[in-house]
Amino acid sequence: MQYAVGKSPIFIGGAPRSGTTLLRAMVNASRNIVCGPEMRVIPALCHLAEQIEAGQSDVLARGYGLDRQALNDRFARAIDTLLAPLHERTGARVAEKTPANILHFSRLRQIFPDSPLIGIVRDGRDVVASLLSMDWTDARTGQPMAITRDAEAAAQLWCASIDAGQRMKADPNYVELRYEDLVADTAGTISRLFDALGEDDDAKARALDHADAFDGRQGMAESSADRVSRPVDRTAIDRWQTDLDQTRLDTVMRVAGHHLDRLGYV
Repeated sequence: MQYAVGKSPIFIGGAPRSGTTLLRAMVNASRNIVCGPEMRVIPALCHLAEQIEAGQSDVLARGYGLDRQALNDRFARAIDTLLAPLHERTGARVAEKTPANILHFSRLRQIFPDSPLIGIVRDGRDVVASLLSMDWTDARTGQPMAITRDAEAAAQLWCASIDAGQRMKADPNYVELRYEDLVADTAGTISRLFDALGEDDDAKARALDHADAFDGRQGMAESSADRVSRPVDRTAIDRWQTDLDQTRLDTVMRVAGHHLDRLGYV
């Protein structure tokens, strides 16, 4: 497929509050890659593709000559078209960051066989602590989102994101980073990522100056935009130790303890 965005696009995802906005800012600062504010459309399109395949694939194949590959090709063109204006404005390779992308990485691989998929992982206890401090509301109901009020719901979302990344482990174009590495060894982590993306040392150096290049006004939908506008620090690591009471911590460990243990967080 010939992409309107030049090279196959890059997709970034991870559980909400895992550092996806920080990673977006660093990738965008490289100048060779443009990664705008999260679009939030791609997960919905992937979900639609999954629903169509599950419920209508026979009808499409027999009645319209559209097999699974043809369906994926059409979704690829739709997403490519949505991302094209960003490429046209900058001339750079396009990356798209929406946390929920990671839940659809398997579908994105079918739609974009050559696209780099970047997942970021953070200690689930810190993710839950951060989610419970958010004031996000469900646009459909106007009510607070469950993941901002219920430690179990927040932990389940983190587990779903971890499971989705785990399914991609054998994929040669899947890159997994840890938030803790990104803030503790920023240069080394960015170097490994940019090597995988085929970026040079100049791009790596620019990525380390992300705070100077980041425009928080473009990320009004991103809760971390203000923080990402400042240099990297480690203050958010282990925030669970002060922000989670014992009841909520017990809930997180009950839901996500097996993943936390497997990932070496406990």
